Amino acid sequence: MKITCSLAFFALFVLQVFAQAPFTFDKKEVEANLRFIASDQMAGRRTASAGEKMAADFIVKQLTAYGVKPVQGQQDYFQAIPFSNFKPPKLAQLTVGNSSFKKDDNLLIIKEKNIDAKTEIVFANHGWVDAEKGIDDYKNLDVKGKIVLTIVGTPAGNAPDIVFESMAQKQKFAAEHGAVALLEVYRMVLPWHIAQSYFGKEKLEIDSGEADGQIPYGWVKEETPGILTLVKGQDHPVAELKIEMGESKKLTAFNVVGVIEGSDVNLKNEYVLLSAHYDHMGVGRQGGAPFTPQDSIFNGARDNGMGVVAMLAAAKELAANPPKRSVLVLACTGEEMGLLGSQWYAEHPLIPLKNMAFNLNTDGAGYNTTTDFNIIGLGFTNADEAIKQAGIQAGLNMLGDPAPEQGLYQRSDNFSFAKEGVPSVDMAPGIKAMDEEIFKYYHQAADNPDSIDYDYLLKFCKTFTLAARNIADLEGKIEWIGEAKSFEKNSVSEALVCELGGWSFAKRPKNKYPSVVPRFQFPQAGWAFFLRKKLVAQEG
Repeated sequence: MKITCSLAFFALFVLQVFAQAPFTFDKKEVEANLRFIASDQMAGRRTASAGEKMAADFIVKQLTAYGVKPVQGQQDYFQAIPFSNFKPPKLAQLTVGNSSFKKDDNLLIIKEKNIDAKTEIVFANHGWVDAEKGIDDYKNLDVKGKIVLTIVGTPAGNAPDIVFESMAQKQKFAAEHGAVALLEVYRMVLPWHIAQSYFGKEKLEIDSGEADGQIPYGWVKEETPGILTLVKGQDHPVAELKIEMGESKKLTAFNVVGVIEGSDVNLKNEYVLLSAHYDHMGVGRQGGAPFTPQDSIFNGARDNGMGVVAMLAAAKELAANPPKRSVLVLACTGEEMGLLGSQWYAEHPLIPLKNMAFNLNTDGAGYNTTTDFNIIGLGFTNADEAIKQAGIQAGLNMLGDPAPEQGLYQRSDNFSFAKEGVPSVDMAPGIKAMDEEIFKYYHQAADNPDSIDYDYLLKFCKTFTLAARNIADLEGKIEWIGEAKSFEKNSVSEALVCELGGWSFAKRPKNKYPSVVPRFQFPQAGWAFFLRKKLVAQEG
């Protein structure tokens, strides 16, 4: 016992001595980095925009100067990701009998394909198939060449997370049965105008290069009398559906990837993955929030300029004095579009994910305390103490998830790696509660560099840097603990359920690059909470 205690005190002493050593970065540098990343010149860093590419170039310039190297075998730091950009449909109209449903009114097309069809419309309940549970809503129905009408959600319910997760699968079921289109009666707690605001906008999707085989898909507003009455009240009702697609174009966005080789011959083949997304919402209507002619740029200083600056600070420090494990630095694109950059990397890793010992992500919604930081995923891994000590060394107190009910863990890039079994957490600037101070800046044009407390940013950067080093130097295996052990490789796809703050995710289809928008802002359940938060903000 005496020997164990002595070693513990010695380790703490070493950490404290290290914490007192000067950092390779200072307040002036981190402020300069943030003022550039979140400047008006970046035009909101929307995914695949010229402003975002300018930010990527800046990150590469910094990594190069720090001595961070491209991954072996790569020509440079860029990992290109193909995207397709779709404008809203020019025309969308559904006619059943004497009733019409139109775009921008009571018809919302989410997956658009050109169509001009006059055919039978068939009601198929939820349009769901689950052989294990004996559910087949297409049993005894002939929908070949016809329009299928269903109710949003599944037999399990119409909670937003269920609706958003089931959308792509329901399209697949309808297409497999020969339907020419799938329309759903909108029944969700989210008001119709909120759904229109977010799903009716321009869409950006990963272009897999393969035909998706999907059919037109959309929602019909439930009215009195509504479409269900029209369809169920007739024998073989006929509907006419016309959709004329909007303009589309191919775009490319980039993850930025660099590597720092570890100093320990036995541990350098293990990597600590440091990640932060550098994209944001763009300009004007792209931002999805109020703006003025005087300030229409969504600068994203907090989300996620602070995270990018913290990641760069850690990269500089660790490149100058490498830790035992190697470090992979990943600046992700497409997070605001639904974690698309990190999802792409997780499925196209430049270094095998089996070599990733840990993912320390940094992303946040802002801060309302300058004495704390948050770990989203506190209690999920055995790295908590190493992170806590980093905060103590830098002068910040570690807090857990400030709003467990909001499913924050699923709403940033750490989730892309957690799903693949990599122990992962998100370090966020300090939030004690989701209050007016957070919503004042979160995804708002007001989130600009002049509104940042740079003394706090410096402490946050030091905390992230020290946490990265402490984790990279940990002895033994870094692993999931407690209920989060269900994230271990291949467990997420099994019928194991991990309850995170009231949101459950169990055995559900893994939709690769879904062509609808449930991942636009946050995957799965997080999407619903994003919309609810926006609704609260607009009404409050």
